[in-house]
Amino acid sequence: MSRIRNLPLAITMLFVGLGLAAVFFLSRGDPGAVTCSSGNTEEARYYERIICAAPSITEIVLSLGLGARVVGVSDFSVFPSEALEIPRIGGLINPNREKILALEPDLIILQGKHETLARFCREQGIAELSVDIDRISDILAAIRKIGSELGARTVADRLAAEIEGELTELSRKVRERPPRKVFLGLGHTPGDLTGFMTTGSGTFLHELVESAGGINIFADAKGSYPRISKEALVQRRPDLIIEILAEGISPDNRRLLRKDWERLASLPAVKAGRIYFLSDDYLLIPGVRVAQTARRLVRIIHPNLLESRHD
Repeated sequence: MSRIRNLPLAITMLFVGLGLAAVFFLSRGDPGAVTCSSGNTEEARYYERIICAAPSITEIVLSLGLGARVVGVSDFSVFPSEALEIPRIGGLINPNREKILALEPDLIILQGKHETLARFCREQGIAELSVDIDRISDILAAIRKIGSELGARTVADRLAAEIEGELTELSRKVRERPPRKVFLGLGHTPGDLTGFMTTGSGTFLHELVESAGGINIFADAKGSYPRISKEALVQRRPDLIIEILAEGISPDNRRLLRKDWERLASLPAVKAGRIYFLSDDYLLIPGVRVAQTARRLVRIIHPNLLESRHD
């Protein structure tokens, strides 16, 4: 993941075209042959040296039980725990080509379009598989596609169905609660109330806010991850403010950020003290822990709706 000041690029390239708890970590899939195209012909091929070029891809492949075939993962791949023991190849926007070649992969799995890395694969004769992940439906489709391509279709179908089922159940539980207006902030510099970043529609984060019983107050903003002004925020009067700080937050920065929001005392969220800072590693990753993110949001937007539990 890039530094927070480069978060729009990090999100689009590392997460959404860019890290569920162990309950979703299923048994190992049965290895099988994979069909890949070569020119105008198709040949069956078994990939045994795989590189996962985004944290979301790492989550999916390892959660399908295929860790023994993974020789490299992108930076910031932390889930499941076995990912921490696998060699790093850099981030999606700055992959280390020498490390990649040293690992001798026969398949690199990409998230979204990355022409530079795709061209590198073609030049080096390395097979590539790309999956677009922008929305929740894309996450489920990516799980099924990767599982099918790597000979773990049954495990993939089961994992996708479990995630889809949990998201559906959460949506059902919040349906009878009145929706609450939410500002989802993707980090801002302490002391600076300009250039807030948020999510528009068409993203998995927007869908998670809505499925958790919230109303994304900037659903109509242009772009997937737009910057918005302080004035626009004041006009839309959120009931809750949720800031995701991907790199964590120190006690000093937490105090500074709260002071920032206190300068916007007219906001209903500020008056009620409903300001939340989240730094969990899974929140910005469109992977197998997406239902965990949904639960986290439900507990903030509609407290006491779910059983007491730490996610």
